[in-house]
Amino acid sequence: MRRWPLLAFALLLLLVAAPAAAESIPGDADGDGLLTSAEYVGAALTYLDSAYMGGAGDLSRTDVRDAAWVYTHWDGKPLEVTDSTGQTVTLYRPLRRVVTFSGESLETLRSIGFDMENVVAVDKYSHGKETFFPECRGTVNVGSIWSPDMEKVLTVRPDAVFLYATISTAACDDIQKRLEASSPGVRVFRFDCFKPATYPGEIRTIATIAGREDEGEAFASFYESTMDRIRDGTADIPDDEKTRVYFEYWFDYTTVAASAGYNEKTRIAGGMNPFATGTAEYPVVDPEAILVADPEVIVKLAGQGLAAGGYAGHDIAALDATRAGMLGRPGWSGISAVKDDRVHVIHSDILGGAQHFIGTAYLAKWFYPDRFADLDPHAIHQRYLTEFQGIDFDLASEGTFVYP
Repeated sequence: MRRWPLLAFALLLLLVAAPAAAESIPGDADGDGLLTSAEYVGAALTYLDSAYMGGAGDLSRTDVRDAAWVYTHWDGKPLEVTDSTGQTVTLYRPLRRVVTFSGESLETLRSIGFDMENVVAVDKYSHGKETFFPECRGTVNVGSIWSPDMEKVLTVRPDAVFLYATISTAACDDIQKRLEASSPGVRVFRFDCFKPATYPGEIRTIATIAGREDEGEAFASFYESTMDRIRDGTADIPDDEKTRVYFEYWFDYTTVAASAGYNEKTRIAGGMNPFATGTAEYPVVDPEAILVADPEVIVKLAGQGLAAGGYAGHDIAALDATRAGMLGRPGWSGISAVKDDRVHVIHSDILGGAQHFIGTAYLAKWFYPDRFADLDPHAIHQRYLTEFQGIDFDLASEGTFVYP
């Protein structure tokens, strides 16, 4: 009974995986890998002759547009870029049909002004974020990196697919191998877009791929100005004088160790995590050990399991309830952070992923209110949404990201 769907998929594979012709720049008449002005003009005239005068020629309107792009943006040569895994990818045409399995790459593409109409399919998590990614409602849902719908991926005939570089590498490697086997012409890019150490370079590389270098530089500069302000503001604090921070992950008494990304952001903000030891990324802490460590600030990560909060809705009650549950734990009334009212809840929407710089600004503000008196994370967040994401989202009345 399952033979016909399998047969249909096999036929699709044959169509997509047909032997590809030697790749070249459209209009490169002599095939030397360089589109000269004469070749570009000749290609345009040949197209006009065939399209409107009945002449012979096999270049399409898209071919001529792509040739114009290569000539204008890439100096008439193929573009070679190196992604975050170190692989070099060569482009002969601009990207017109993009699939993203990484929400962070999708967000970064929008940050640098990529035409979102060229994104033809996204992962299921991005597809479900209708408030933050409203333009993706009509795109194809290709599942997740752990459960990809490869048939849908092939059906949309992408020219590029974005995957993660350093997380879930086995799953991403498998998708890349399957894509390269079934569709040799597709370009696979691997970027993380959530690590402070590599994100500025990734912004600029993705901007180069998209031909949006100026926009990419503007966004990278905005990002770096925020992170550099935080690093500079904590650089002179001796280790033994840094604010002691207990950062709690999604689950009760689960913290972050040295290898966790949330610990990196805590450290950049000048926090000293007494539990940043061991090999486990998210270790469970003995409740008594927290009392002994006596943190000066407590930060709780929220988001998982909440129906509201983040971009999902303007509901302070959910984050308030999370905080109240922590304050009522046995023995916590004697912790410095509780006595000094320095217990905060932050939504993962602005501390994980591409928006981590916004959450890191909040951490710095909480750890050192005097040093960062003029740092305004709320304003940084609003500017990011309005200027770089281009979405109509008013933080004064929408979303809930930190409490109090």
